[in-house]
Amino acid sequence: MASDQIPNAEIRIYAVSPGGDRRRLFQGINEQTGPSGSPDGAQAVVKDNELPYMPVNPFILKGGDKLMVCGVMKAAKGADASDAIMNIPIRRNGAQEYLSTADIGYTVDIPASSVANVEHQLGAGYTVPQGDQVQLGGGKYFISWEDEI
Repeated sequence: MASDQIPNAEIRIYAVSPGGDRRRLFQGINEQTGPSGSPDGAQAVVKDNELPYMPVNPFILKGGDKLMVCGVMKAAKGADASDAIMNIPIRRNGAQEYLSTADIGYTVDIPASSVANVEHQLGAGYTVPQGDQVQLGGGKYFISWEDEI
C-alpha cells in the first residue's frame, strides 16, 4: 500500500538483557534515519553518500541479549509494518553485518488509534546467538518507519 514516513517520530534502539534491563544505544529522528522514506516498501535513498553513518557503539551484547527497535510517534496515528525498511549495521564477533526488518521481527501494524508520545516496540527484536558478541553500528544505515496514506 502507499505509505509515507511518520513525521518527527523518534527511532530508538536498545540493548535488552535476558533479565529485562534496557540500555539505549541509539536515537534518531525518522526523517534523518531514513532519508526520503520507504514508500510502498522500497528504500528511497540507495546512494552510499546520501545514507547516514552509525558509529560503533562500545557496548557489547552477548548471547541471549536482544537488540530492540522502538518508535515514538509525535502525533496520534498508525504504522504500516509492511512498508517499513530497516538496514541496521552490527559487528558480530568483529565482522560487519546488517539486520533487516525481518531480522528484527517487525511484521505487525500499529493501529490508527494509537496515541502520541508512547513508545512502541517494533517487532520482537534480534536475539544474539549464544557464543556471539554483537555491537551496534559501524556502517551506513537506513531505518524508515512508515504509515499508510
